[in-house]
Amino acid sequence: MPVTIHTDDIGTHPQEPSDIFANPHYPTLLRQNLILTSLTLLYFFLMANTFNVLGVVLPSMVTALHLSWNDAGFGFMLLGLACGLTSPMPAWSIRQLGIAATLAFSAIILAGGFACFALAENSIGYDAGAFLLGVGFTMGGTVSGTYVLARISERSDKLIAIYFTGGGLGAIAGPLLFLGNQHLFSGWRPFWWLCATITGLCGLFAAATVHGVARLNGSKDESLRIPGWPTRAALLQPAFWAIVASYTGCLAINTTMHSFAVQHLTEHGLSATHAAEMMSAIAFLGAIGSATAGAMAGKLGARILALVATVAMSMAAFSLALPQNIGTLAIFILSLGLGIGIIYVASAMLLLEYFGKRHNLELYATMCLLSTAAALGPWLGGHLHDSMGGFRSIFLILGACGAALSVVLMAMKAPQTTDLKN
Repeated sequence: MPVTIHTDDIGTHPQEPSDIFANPHYPTLLRQNLILTSLTLLYFFLMANTFNVLGVVLPSMVTALHLSWNDAGFGFMLLGLACGLTSPMPAWSIRQLGIAATLAFSAIILAGGFACFALAENSIGYDAGAFLLGVGFTMGGTVSGTYVLARISERSDKLIAIYFTGGGLGAIAGPLLFLGNQHLFSGWRPFWWLCATITGLCGLFAAATVHGVARLNGSKDESLRIPGWPTRAALLQPAFWAIVASYTGCLAINTTMHSFAVQHLTEHGLSATHAAEMMSAIAFLGAIGSATAGAMAGKLGARILALVATVAMSMAAFSLALPQNIGTLAIFILSLGLGIGIIYVASAMLLLEYFGKRHNLELYATMCLLSTAAALGPWLGGHLHDSMGGFRSIFLILGACGAALSVVLMAMKAPQTTDLKN
């Protein structure tokens, strides 16, 4: 969960939002299941209706709104920047207003963002919608969801696993939902109105189910009792920055691919329907990649998994720069899907493996904040398309970056306890 980032001297420790229940006992099983269902539905439609479907809808929006691909890339970049730069907001809102109000606000913001898309007549409406969706995604997404699920049951790990599985299914469903909408309404504006209605109602439903369950207590955490590197000491280690670089590079490749892959593929002869189906297949393989990484981490180690991910992401970028055929398309689908699924797990596990649990929240939050730079990928890709007439140049640049990051990971060494003492 995003938290306030501290780099205080050794011996200090951050405070983390924690809560006690108005009722000291856990909610009933029925209430737990109701809360799990509502939060999972919200996350399902968040994943379905934002990043994973926008790249599929963009070609139609670019034509109708008379946008350049530079404009399209800027809006996608704005969506990513809004998600990253507003990451402290949910923690502040939960502390000050409570979880129910936070989810209700997210529902309003998300509905407003989708409405901006549906009503857009130019780049201003498109950019406004992208920004609002980024803020709403942060407010109603994993920070709020895991905050609640971790506190309503002794077996919170199972609830959280179901929650993230629901999000993964949403990523798969998003492009397919748009294709179904196309068959029914033959336009992209009704799809965004549908997203506004469904996502807004899911957010309000989630707010209603969690109301009265949890409240903030503000008690201090016990991180000093947990072994691990202090934040400032970890930030001085080259290994930390190598992990951040690989994570950010993979996100940049993934975000840029989702922005422009459909357009690139259709420009080179593939139908929009088949391109959208390919993006859903990539999302499915991403879920498989994450599950595989979790199962294989103990045998291979997180560093090897991260290396596999960066190599795969580099292959995905290079494959789209090559002449389009069955072989290159197969490499693209497999490498992008498995690569992004693996890097999510591997980067988190690397931080734990190298720096311990004591300040893992701060280190993970720092990594997420710095990875906001990945949002520059779509902007650069759109600019290069407008100036050079295609996306091959950005794919080659991203592939080279992935290859360079693979070399960095191969050379990376785990931090030593002597560094901590120094």
